[in-house]
Amino acid sequence: MSRRPNLVLLVLLVVVGSGCAPSLTPLYRDFEEAPLVSAQQAAAPDSELDRIDRALREVGWTTRPGAVDGILATEPRSFREWGFYTVEVDLEVLLLAGEYVRVLIHPYRRYIVGGRRKIPYLKTGLAEDVMRGLAAAMAAEGLTMVGTATDRDRTAGAR
Repeated sequence: MSRRPNLVLLVLLVVVGSGCAPSLTPLYRDFEEAPLVSAQQAAAPDSELDRIDRALREVGWTTRPGAVDGILATEPRSFREWGFYTVEVDLEVLLLAGEYVRVLIHPYRRYIVGGRRKIPYLKTGLAEDVMRGLAAAMAAEGLTMVGTATDRDRTAGAR
């Protein structure tokens, strides 16, 4: 009989603990070429990286060349200040096969004592802050956000 209260307590702790767990999301977002290219883009065809660079700059990112060809990177931006550390994010934009673009999100904690450590996950709120405005800027350049694999699976299941 003494095991029954322990089991109930364990189930209760799991339910409460899972409700307090942060909502995590993958460290990337995907975009694809919109089916209809605007008249401006058709009249003056830019390279894919030029269009992405323009979209990133429009929403306040400072861009720089990536480590290899086909990659565009950004300088870090601060998004959160938590007293002992600041959350900084930088982006890398990769050209994938065909009309696809992947935006890799690199979050870091920059401590007040000078250290910097990679955050291995991305909370939903931070992802929303990072992507705020970027989807619209990319859409203006002919790229539609298709999200993450989880987003695409969820959309496919809804059909």
